[in-house]
Amino acid sequence: MSTQTNIVNHAKPIGYLKGFMVAMIAVLRILKDWIHGNTPCHRINAYVKAHAKKGDVGAVLRAADAYCRDEEWVMLLGKYKAERFSKIVKDCHPTSCLEVGTFCGYSAILLGSLIPDGGHVYTIEYDRDMIDPAKELIEYAGLSHKVTVLRGDAGDVISSNMLRDVHKVGTFDFVLLDHHKPLYYRELKHLEKGNYLKKGSVIVGDDLGWPSSPEYDEYIQRSDQYESEFFDTKISMFDIQDVMAKSVYKGD
Repeated sequence: MSTQTNIVNHAKPIGYLKGFMVAMIAVLRILKDWIHGNTPCHRINAYVKAHAKKGDVGAVLRAADAYCRDEEWVMLLGKYKAERFSKIVKDCHPTSCLEVGTFCGYSAILLGSLIPDGGHVYTIEYDRDMIDPAKELIEYAGLSHKVTVLRGDAGDVISSNMLRDVHKVGTFDFVLLDHHKPLYYRELKHLEKGNYLKKGSVIVGDDLGWPSSPEYDEYIQRSDQYESEFFDTKISMFDIQDVMAKSVYKGD
């Protein structure tokens, strides 16, 4: 570990009013799920199929953004963050990628569209209710051949032999952490222990501003294994300020 002392806490509290509004949206979503008997991802898929041509990645992502803007707030990567994220991906030219936190499949589709033919994205989702709609959206975008959705706890998947024995993964050029924020640090340590990172591997941690991931945030600043940059971004709903981190693994 480095002796760096100027550690920055990137958490950006959203305040009582915005917090209350987000909580109310969460309650309304639970009610909507119960009424419709499905999830936000199913509803996004229906909207996308009505507004975007099959196989047109750009149209699929724009339609998903439009749904979240006009119909129902769903916390996808979104167009503002997608611009920064796309630049990071294009700058590092990855072919072997891991996403932790598939959710509706938006980020996996974007990432899959940015890597070359022959490259592959493995994306892990814990919630079984999200697996089928995520696969459906990825297929509709025409990227099933480049994106594989794995179901399970990310810590278990990474620490097991599944990625190497079943999917023949050696190391990852690029990793996106975008699941349960308190688990970012745990997943990164599993990747280190499993030797899934190589010199130059890029790890992106989203939402370090809000909801925040303090343990991960501090670790990537203190550890001499990483060179990290932090980018101000925002979540469109309520103009919530956020932070995205890019960390380059320097090796042991």
